[in-house]
Amino acid sequence: MRTGFAIFFALILLSACVPSQATPQPADPQPAATFTAIPTLTAAPPTPTYAVPPLDDAANTVYYFAPDVCNAKWSNSGEEIPCPGIQGQINAGYVDLLTDTELNLPYKANVLLTIPAQAGDFAEIFGTFPARKIELGDFFRTQLYCMPDSQCDVTFSLGYYDSSGKYYEPFPEWPYNYTEHSHLINFPLDTLLNGQTVQLTLVVRDNDNPIGDLAVWVEPRIFRHPGVSTPTP
Repeated sequence: MRTGFAIFFALILLSACVPSQATPQPADPQPAATFTAIPTLTAAPPTPTYAVPPLDDAANTVYYFAPDVCNAKWSNSGEEIPCPGIQGQINAGYVDLLTDTELNLPYKANVLLTIPAQAGDFAEIFGTFPARKIELGDFFRTQLYCMPDSQCDVTFSLGYYDSSGKYYEPFPEWPYNYTEHSHLINFPLDTLLNGQTVQLTLVVRDNDNPIGDLAVWVEPRIFRHPGVSTPTP
């Protein structure tokens, strides 16, 4: 009897624990809405205007830097860099001569590829060329680019060593970002250097991030304006 009562009592307790089907159950909470962040779009580099040929000044160009690339001394201000650079080794910086064929240019041109140091405390590349005398009417000319598809952000510059070996960089800097079109540089050298024998130095510095800094100089050269002479007093 006690056993039957105990079973009966246990059944009552179990039935009390089972919710009645007539009792509404709380609805499952709806999942919170998820918002996908709008991606930040990186600007695509413009198509380089390589179709625009350099100024037609061959008749009055007195010096081309590119063919002399490996007669220059290349460094990152801490160590020398081989010329031409070794493929795949760009940590210390890299320099090489490219041609219109390699860049698929629609005109003849020599191009310098200069990559500033990618590692260590140095974030630049310097190319110091053989000494030459700057004369009245001498201009430095080049077109500045990044290699196609490289998202570079650099500053091009021009410096020089005087006859005593002291370095100067008195000329304007030319910042360049891959989102821009090419820069045409036509800068007078004779204003400061007329009559001096100097070693001109091509410089590229990264702008705090060296990744992708494949900087290009198209036909860097010295152009001498014809017919320019010292004014007669």
